[in-house]
Amino acid sequence: MSDNASISMEKAITVGLSEVTLARTLELFAAHLSSGSDRALNFRGDLAERYSYDKIKPTMKPAQSQGNVVFIEAVSQKTGETAHYQILANQWKLLEVLSRLN
Repeated sequence: MSDNASISMEKAITVGLSEVTLARTLELFAAHLSSGSDRALNFRGDLAERYSYDKIKPTMKPAQSQGNVVFIEAVSQKTGETAHYQILANQWKLLEVLSRLN
């Protein structure tokens, strides 16, 4: 993944994030990569309509973080574009997409 200094956090959701959510998200995404899963990730339910119910398919690159924001590189299943997306592990240990950062 490119240098994360070039990724703008302007569109990131930061409310409710902490070191706990950071560690849990990084751990869960690392497990997702190591399993070889090609499962697409969904936007969080309250945000899905804003993103036209798009799903993203992560590239096989590790997650990055800035502060408590975790982001990955992924491909939109609707447009085919590769971009950086903020992800979060929810309380049920599922990965959810929160925003498209670029």
